[in-house]
Amino acid sequence: MSLYDRSSLIQVPSLYKDGTLVSTIPEDRSGDFTVVRGSNLSATRVGEDGYIKKGYENLLLQSNQFDTTWIKSATSVTGGQAGYDGTNNAWLLEAVASTSARVEQPIVSNVCTLTIYAKSGTTNWMRLNAGTGGSVYFDLENGVVGNLDSQNIDNSITSVGNGWYKITSVVPSTTHFRVYPATSNGSLATAGDNIYIQDAQLNQGLVAYPYLETTTDPVQGGLLENTPRLDWSNGVPAVLVEEGSTNLFRHSEFISSSGGWATANSNVSLSNIDSPDGLSKMTETTFINNGINSYIREDAVFTGGDITSSIFVKKYTGSDSFVRLVLAGIDNGVTCWFNLDTGELASSTGSPINTTIEDYGNGIYRISASSTSTIDTNGAFIFSSAATAGGYATAGAKMYFWGAQLESGSTPSSYIPTYGTSQTRSSETISDNFNIPTTATIYNSFYSDVAETVFVLDQVFNVVEGLNKVAIAFSPTAVKISVGGSIVANATGTYDTSSLTNIQLGSDNGSDYSNAPISGFYVFPEFLTDEELNSLTD
Repeated sequence: MSLYDRSSLIQVPSLYKDGTLVSTIPEDRSGDFTVVRGSNLSATRVGEDGYIKKGYENLLLQSNQFDTTWIKSATSVTGGQAGYDGTNNAWLLEAVASTSARVEQPIVSNVCTLTIYAKSGTTNWMRLNAGTGGSVYFDLENGVVGNLDSQNIDNSITSVGNGWYKITSVVPSTTHFRVYPATSNGSLATAGDNIYIQDAQLNQGLVAYPYLETTTDPVQGGLLENTPRLDWSNGVPAVLVEEGSTNLFRHSEFISSSGGWATANSNVSLSNIDSPDGLSKMTETTFINNGINSYIREDAVFTGGDITSSIFVKKYTGSDSFVRLVLAGIDNGVTCWFNLDTGELASSTGSPINTTIEDYGNGIYRISASSTSTIDTNGAFIFSSAATAGGYATAGAKMYFWGAQLESGSTPSSYIPTYGTSQTRSSETISDNFNIPTTATIYNSFYSDVAETVFVLDQVFNVVEGLNKVAIAFSPTAVKISVGGSIVANATGTYDTSSLTNIQLGSDNGSDYSNAPISGFYVFPEFLTDEELNSLTD
């Protein structure tokens, strides 16, 4: 019998469903963990493919039932039409008068993506309108984008077969989701003009997510609120458990003056470079002038204490190799320069309390710097390229940015997307009421961002940055701890082990979070020998 066959609980992150992290042993499911993260879509994780995974939702109601919630203006709608997906769930939208014929749904949102499937009928053109947020025409015969308003961020039309197209429009805001048949590029329909439509969606952000059917309420997809976050940042699945945090930046991805960013002597636009989520695009920033006054900046109000600013960044080939990050307007201002060729902090001023640079692949790094303010204040957080460590942007230099974050604390937490207002990722609790014997051994493997000292049952040991394997054997009279293949604590005394009836991954009584992804957790109903403890942790 192997050592692992003697365990009474094995949790190796792999199986899960919404609200539950499944344990391999015991087989009767009594060792499953309950996951609670609150009701929000602000949590993210890194998937097996290396991309950041998010939650999203279709904010429209009755997303493919255009004769219900939708308001019809000078139009008729007829269901039961042959759709793009082989069903008969499409609709014929026909103008019955020449007075801005349309179907619409009032909906207010900040930066978002409108999506609908459409096919030509008696007319080859349609108009998609976001109310005051922007409007664009589409050619349903040749698959091209027509006339559009200047505030539109991005638009696309993609063939999905049989004359059908997927239509998307990214806008800075919406007041309505409106679909019009049109007679030509720039001219709305006359009576009798018709097109086919199916499956409308409006989701926040700069990219169209997979379609979610809705009825009387919005529907969520992707990373759901109580789904365990199996994070692959370290190359293996590990449970990410974090305390709550708020991204104080209003627009983390829509880096534009329309999104509240200051673009001092710089121009910004969506690039063709994939962002770390593999779906949206990074913002290309061109710095117009040499020197300190060419940058992008976001301001935010925060309470006194430690504060951390972070952003994802990628070097533009042949341009400046350094990125400058500034925490200004606080009593302990900090400036840091990171080298994007070597992936290292190159220089800093103002004595930051912490800095990080993390490789996300494809030349993309997440950089961060932390400082302290003794008062509540409105800080300015500045990003630019730099020609040298300690220098500033070169005139004409370019750089890509995405995923800006500002949060309390001295280290960056997992990415929290925002689309017009600050967002809070709720604290997570992953717990199990499995009854641990008073004499037992607990094994845990986890990843730590920093080297630190840990206290367990009056014993002290150290963990390193990176992967740690720790085994703790205990009884009412003894404690023995193995770390990295060696016994690091061996004590006798009196220990209260009678109340170990609840396991909380990632925390101590739900308050002191380790923020360390957990890749394995075992319980053995016995006090293992030194050799067995070391074999677990070696």
